[in-house]
Formats: sequence, structure tokens, C-alpha cells
Amino acid sequence: MDREVENRRLRSALRDLVALSTIPAAWVGREPPAIAAGLADVLIGSLNLDFAFVRLCDPGGGAAIDATRGDAWKAFPEWLQRRLSVAGSVSRAEIVVDVGAGARSFRGVVIPIGVNGEGGLVAAASDRANFPDETDHLLLSVAANHAAAACQSARLVEAHRRAEEALSRARSELETRVAERTVELSRTTTEALSAQQRFRDLVNSVEGIVWEADAETFAFLFVSEQAERILGYPADEWIREGTFWRDHIHPDDRDRVVRVTQEATAGKRNHDLEYRMIAADGRVVWLRDLVSVMVEADRPVRLRGVMVDVTERRRADEEERARRWVDESLQRVNLAIQITNDLEEMLCEVLDCTLSIFGCDRAWLVYPCDPEARSHGVKMQRTRPEFPGLFAVGEEVPMDTDTAGVFRAVRAASGPVVFGPGSEHPLPAELARRLGMQSRMVMALYPKGEQPYMFGVSQCSYARVWTRLDEVLFQEIGRRLEDALTSLSIFHRLRESEKRYRHIFESTGVSIWEEDFSRVKAAIEDLRSSGVEDFRAYFAARPQFVHDAIAMVKVVDVNAASVKLFAADGKGELLASLGQVFVAETDETFVEELVAIAEGRTFFEAETVLQTLRGERLTALVTITFPAPSARFDSVLVSIMDITERKQAEYLTRQVFETSPDAVAVIGRDYRYGRVNPVYERTWGRPAEAIVGLHVAELRGSDAFEQALKANLDRCFAGEQVTYGEWLTNALGRVYHVRTYTPLRTASNEVKAALVISRDLTEHMLAVEALQKVQAELAHVTRVTTLGELAASIAHEVNQPLAAIVADADASLNWLAAARPDLDRVRDALGAIISEGHRAAEVIQRIRQLATKSAPRKGPVGVNDVVHEVLPLVRAELRHHDVSLLLQLAPELPPVHGDRVQLQQVILNLVMNAIEAMASVTNRPRTLRIQSKTNEHGHVKLTVQDTGVGIATHHRDEVFSAFFTTKPGGMGMGLSISRSIIEAHGGRLWAAPNEPHGAIFHFSLPVDLAEIDGAPEGRK
Repeated sequence: MDREVENRRLRSALRDLVALSTIPAAWVGREPPAIAAGLADVLIGSLNLDFAFVRLCDPGGGAAIDATRGDAWKAFPEWLQRRLSVAGSVSRAEIVVDVGAGARSFRGVVIPIGVNGEGGLVAAASDRANFPDETDHLLLSVAANHAAAACQSARLVEAHRRAEEALSRARSELETRVAERTVELSRTTTEALSAQQRFRDLVNSVEGIVWEADAETFAFLFVSEQAERILGYPADEWIREGTFWRDHIHPDDRDRVVRVTQEATAGKRNHDLEYRMIAADGRVVWLRDLVSVMVEADRPVRLRGVMVDVTERRRADEEERARRWVDESLQRVNLAIQITNDLEEMLCEVLDCTLSIFGCDRAWLVYPCDPEARSHGVKMQRTRPEFPGLFAVGEEVPMDTDTAGVFRAVRAASGPVVFGPGSEHPLPAELARRLGMQSRMVMALYPKGEQPYMFGVSQCSYARVWTRLDEVLFQEIGRRLEDALTSLSIFHRLRESEKRYRHIFESTGVSIWEEDFSRVKAAIEDLRSSGVEDFRAYFAARPQFVHDAIAMVKVVDVNAASVKLFAADGKGELLASLGQVFVAETDETFVEELVAIAEGRTFFEAETVLQTLRGERLTALVTITFPAPSARFDSVLVSIMDITERKQAEYLTRQVFETSPDAVAVIGRDYRYGRVNPVYERTWGRPAEAIVGLHVAELRGSDAFEQALKANLDRCFAGEQVTYGEWLTNALGRVYHVRTYTPLRTASNEVKAALVISRDLTEHMLAVEALQKVQAELAHVTRVTTLGELAASIAHEVNQPLAAIVADADASLNWLAAARPDLDRVRDALGAIISEGHRAAEVIQRIRQLATKSAPRKGPVGVNDVVHEVLPLVRAELRHHDVSLLLQLAPELPPVHGDRVQLQQVILNLVMNAIEAMASVTNRPRTLRIQSKTNEHGHVKLTVQDTGVGIATHHRDEVFSAFFTTKPGGMGMGLSISRSIIEAHGGRLWAAPNEPHGAIFHFSLPVDLAEIDGAPEGRK
């Protein structure tokens, strides 16, 4: 809502600024007192001020004009007198915090007009707390400058009129007096000598140089005494030097004046012309020369005339022309600024005007004017065709040393800076050569809210010397351009803000209503004025007022989301009435809105019930941001969020939480229970409210918390979902619980708590233990059965070492019975007997391991070692069935974590199945391949591959099922038990066809990480 308040404020400021810009047109032709009074009225009426004072000063020294409106600052005359007596003038804007003398408090501001207040001042006061803000400063300054300019224009017009009237009277008087004296002189020649002195006195009394000259040579024959007074040359010097007149005419006027005089004399025409002459002290004097041609015998013989000093009049005319030039130029610039709101178009128009006004070759605007910036660019430029700019508009130019120096000089100055001939700032030679210019005038512009610009004009065709008037006009154009940039920046920000607001309003997925509460606000203020203090009680006792207030609210606009949410065909249906979406429950919420307005609150939020135009009920979250109590209530934004599904989900979540058979808790990052369900009460024998707030260690014990619970919670708080099971003892006895820790995240994805779900799997675990016991017994039976099937092979393996022992013993007896016993050979035979005895013992030990019924014992096991332990048991079977054995066991294979006997059983089962699968094969070699390696997952993989009859496709999914067999007399338990053993070890057992003949059985087991971590670096 802050953005909306700012938008309204900017719109109001822009309207006031546009209104002020039209006022100068109304002041054309008005006298200065009327202009001052009009400005005071405008400030009071348009800007809603409580006090306004206007003083317009006359630069020519005339009396100042004052106008006062309002009495909020009664002590202002005394304040101004004290201020002027101390400082002499008001040279900068001053804010007076408290100017009120009564119960109300006012803030005042005094703003000078022109440089150091030479144009006067404007004072204003208002009871607004933020007065004066930036907009007030801008509007007061603009209005004051408009009034000062209008007043100055009025004074200039009046002065010009008086000057022309005085000149006309002087000319008439002079012509009359000359005519009278000429007639008197020509009346009779006899009286000439007697009247000569009187003539000289008369001539010398004329306010001008009376002269006579030769019509052919222009050499003076006579000049009056006024010649020396006006130009400083003695009269005899005028007469003595035959070319005096030509020589002392200003060089710029000489050719023109001589030519005009020659032409008029030849035509025997009296003439009147103005020109400049150089005085003896070097002054330039403007003369008006009234010339009569004396003709004799139809031939011009003499010239007579009067030279009148019109320097002051010419200076006044030049000043008037300069003022008129400045005024007309500034009006052109003002028109160019006001003609459009487009920034680029405005800049083009202003620069075109500047180019035309100064007759220069380039006018441009550079941004930013920052010597520390890495680059700068031409924001806009206008040039004459023969002097195009070096850089294109918008092109970024790297900063160089010369340009940075120019920026610093411009930023350090308070007005225009001239570079080139006759200035204190020489134009850098390299910069002048590169940019193709000979002089330029620049100044820094400081639009509010932006970095500085550099505004400039360049002369490329010649080394122009810029006049003081040029600088004054350039500075005024720059100030207006600065104000225009500020105004357009405000306008564009306002327009962009409105676009963003409209886009957000229409595109947001939340229902937004723009409502007018003005009548409601007025009604509440009326109640307050009548003495109502407890508004809640008042509204509760008067439901009719509440219903009337609902009707007072006007729906100004709604967005597309509102149309969809309330099932309307268009906005018009919802704009008709607010009451059509209200139900009985909504009235209670509306009462709270009224109370919020009465109490001056700026924020209101509540959950309520609304209905769509189809009568469907919605649960909604209503959020309102009210304006400040002193502001207008005609545009209040109300957002409505449909939370029907969320409320239903909250209800369902609460039901699931409370009725779940599992223990559910929410644990915060401080390791304290934030919420628990009733299962916790039954499990721990405590009320749920007593558990909430407890530290986990207080409920579960410090040892359990430090050893397992804290680590799992920390993993969860780090974002990981954790699941683990454990046996523990609580109020119900010894139980097995499986816990899942799930991170609970905020909208910013931060983990704020952990959801802990604990499931009692005691019965399941007991059943698993019983199943494992049965499986172990079944595995034992299977191992014994397998040993029975290998009886012949086992007997052979045992008989071989026993037969070798008997043979070696017989040989030893024979060697010992000899006359000379061969003890060395006996010793070797006894060693062989010991070796064969160990061999037989190992076979019997392996048989005992497989036949013994014992609990599984897991530890590090080498898969290659298990293969080598099983092979002696099946070697006879391999020979009996003519099977070739191919071993491809990977060296340095890492150990797995498992039970050696169970893994022997699995490998033995796979090898025996492979031998039996090849028993009926007669047309190809019978080959058994056993291969071990590590796979891509870091597991140890063992493969048993045969070239037997293979597995039928329709049996491939059944071979691991219990009691499934393709062998006559088989139980169908071997592969099923083998898969159970491998899966109990965390591995996987699967089968695949061996192309073109046979089958392949694989199993993979995870590596024993504890053994790997403890191994030397060379083994890792």
C-alpha cells in the first residue's frame, strides 16, 4: 500500500505542476501587483496551504510588491525583518519548523526567487507534518519563477513604452526647434551678422553636435561646442582633419554609413541614420545623425546636420532586445518542454531550440557527468549537417583523462563553464581535435533522483567568444531542462508504477478488490463527533448501522482472479454490490473492519466465510491495508485468498495426526517436542501437554539422545530424511520401533523442525526372528542333503589322502626293515603322511562346517577364499561328469561382510546345479566358469556360468520360488534359500541365459566397509 500512496501523491503533484505551467498565460498583460496577488491566491487555493506570502522585487531599484494570504504565520513580517537585518537577503530556501501561535502547529518554508533572492521570495505555511516535502519545494519554486518572469516581462514592456515615448518627444522637440531656428536664420541675411552670437549660443544649446560639411569631401566646415563634450575631440580638430568623420566612425559601421551618405547626397535627399563613433577616450558612442543636403544650381554643395547622442537609448534598446531575446528563447524552450511527455522527443525539441537560439553547431546532453564513471554516453544531440557528432546517441564511450577533467570542472562550478578563447578554462587540444570544435559552453544538470547530466553547446566553425548574456540564457535553459528532466522522471516513474500496479492487480492469482470506504469513514467520524467512544459495543447494539455501512461501500474495481473466484461472468456483476458475496458470518468480520477504521489501524486481517454468485460457500482470508486516518479512503485495496482447501487440509492433517496408530511428533531445532499425538501418552505414560516442551534427552534419556537420537536429528535438520530401527524399553516393555525423521521446511526451503514418525514393529520383528530361525534350520537341512548327494565325492576326497598315507607307511616299513635303513626316504614319507593327514582333516572340517547346526556369524569374508574352500568338495563330481573348470578370480578382491558357511552353501548350490545341468549334454564341451570381480557400484560380484541345457523362458521367473524344481526327486529349495541368504547379506542373486547354451547365475554383495577403512593404504 505504500507504493499506492506514493502513486497518488505523484499523480497529485504532476497535476499541480501541469496546472502551474498554464498560469503564465493568464498573467500576460497584467500589472506586477496583480501578478503577486494572483500567485498568492494560486498557492492558497491549488496547493492547499494555510499561509502564503509573495514579494516580487524590481531589479531596476523600484519598490518591492508584496501580497499575503492566510493568517497561519502571523509573525512572518517580524521574522522577515529580523532575517533581512542580519543577512541582508534570503539567498537559499529555509524551513521554519513551528510558526503557529495557537493550538494548531504549522511548518513554514521561505524560498528565494532568482540568484541570492534578487527576484524576491515566496513564503508558505501548512499544518501537514511532512511539509514541505520535495514536491512542495518543486511546485513553490516553479510557481515563483513563473511569477517573477511574468512580472519582469511586464516591467520591461512598460520601460520600453516609456523609452519610445520619450525618444519621440525629444525628436519632435528637436525637429521643431531646428525648424524654428532655420526659419529665423533664413529670414534675412542682414540680421545674420548681428544674430551670429545668438546663433552660436543657440546652436551650442542644442543637445547634439550641429555641423556643416562639404558635400563632396565630407570635410567639416563647422561643428558646435557639443562635439567636444560628446566625443572629447576639440572642434578645431574636426575641421582641421579633412577625413576626421570617416576615420572616427566605428570600423563595423564605416562602409555602410559612408555609402548611404554618398547615395543620399547624390540624390539630394535629406537623410537620417544611426551609427557608432569612437570617442577620444576609446568609448563607443551611438549617434543619430539628421542630415540635410544644401543644393545650389541643382547641385549639392554642403551638408548640414545634427548628431544626437543616443547611446543610452541604444543601450536600453539593446537591453530590451536582449531581455526580449531571453524571454522569447525561454518561451520557446518552455513550449518544447511542455509539448510532449516523451523524454527523447522533449530532448530533441529542447536541443533544436538551443541550436537555433545560440546559432551554434552542436547542442548535446551527456550522461552521466561523473568523472569516476568507467564510461559515459551521448543521451541526445542535435547538430548542423556540416558538423555531425563524433559519437552516436546511446553509444558508450570509455572515460579518458581530458573528459574526466572537464567533468570535474563542470561539477565544481555553480553555473555554466566556458571552454575556449577568452575564458579561464582552455579547451584541451587533443579533445578539441578529436571532437572537431573550437569552443563550447557547458553546465551540470542535477535532476532529482538521477545522476548528473552535462548539458552543452559547441561552436565548430570558428573560435566563438561566449558573452555574459549567452551564459545567463544558457543557465536559464539548463535550469528549465533540469526541472523538465525531474518532472519527466517523476512522470515516467509514476507511469511505470501505474503499469506495474495494474499488471500486479490484474495478473496476480489472489482476488483483489478496490473499494471506496469514504462514506463509511465519514459516518464513523460523525459518530465520533456525537460522542461515541466504544465503537464495538455501538456496532453490536445496532446491526442496522452495520447493514447500512455494507451498502455504503462502493466496489470500484476487481481483478480477473476475483471474477473467477466468485464465479462471475464479468467484472460488472461484482461491481454492483458488496452484499451479494456476504453471508451471515461475513457481517461479524465486517464489524471488525469498522472497528479497525474507528481505531485508526492501517492493517486488518481475518478469516471469514463468503459466497460465490452461484451460492457456493468459501472460507477466505481477508487482508486490508487502510490509509492513515487523515488520508482519503476512496481507494482501499482488499485481498481475498481462498483458503477452503487449506482449511480442509488442516482438518484432515489434524485428524491424521491425532488418530494415527503411529507415534508422531514435531521436534524443533532446539531438540524440544513442539507437538505429539496421543500415541505418545500411551507409550510413555504421560499426558501429551506434559511432553510438549520437553527436551528429547529428558524423555528418552541422555545416553540414548547422545548415542543415536541427536545424530539422526542433526542429519534431518541438515535436510536429509533418516530412517532406522532399534529395540528399546519403555512403559510397555521391550519393543522394536522404526523411526522416520522428515525435514519440515519453510517457504524459503529452510528446515525449521523434524517430523518424527515412530512405528511399533515388535510383533513383526519377532515373526522375522522366528522366520530366520526356520530358514536357518531349512538351510542346514539343505546343506546336509547336499552333503548326502556328494557322499561319493567326499568319500573319494577322503580316500585319496588315506590311501596315500597307507602307501607311504608301507614304504617306510620296508625302508626301515632293510639292513641299512634309508632314513632320508623314511623322513620324506613321514612328511607326506602328515601332509595327507592334514588334507583329509581339512575335508572332514569343511564337511563338519556344512553339517553343523549353528547360528550365523558374520565377519569379513573373502569370496575367492570361499570358492577355493568349496572346490575340493565337488572336484570328484567335476571329473565324474567330465566338466572343465575355468576360474577367473580377480586378485586383491575386497572382503565382504557375511557368514562364511552360508556363502559356502550358496556357491556349492550354484556349482552343483551347473554340473547337473550339463549332465545330459553330449554334443558340446561341458564347461563351468567361475568369475569374481567388483562392479560399478563397488560391490563384489560372483558369476557361475555353465553350458548346460539352460532355463526355459517360461521358468525363468520361477526358479527362485520355493519348491519349484526341474530335477526328478529335487525339493526345489536350493535357489530359494540361496536368494534368501544373499538378500540377508544386503546383496542380490539373479539368473540370465548364457548364449547360445546354458545359464548364468550372478550374485553381488556389498564390501565390508569397516574392514576396508581399517586396512593399510595399499589395500584401500
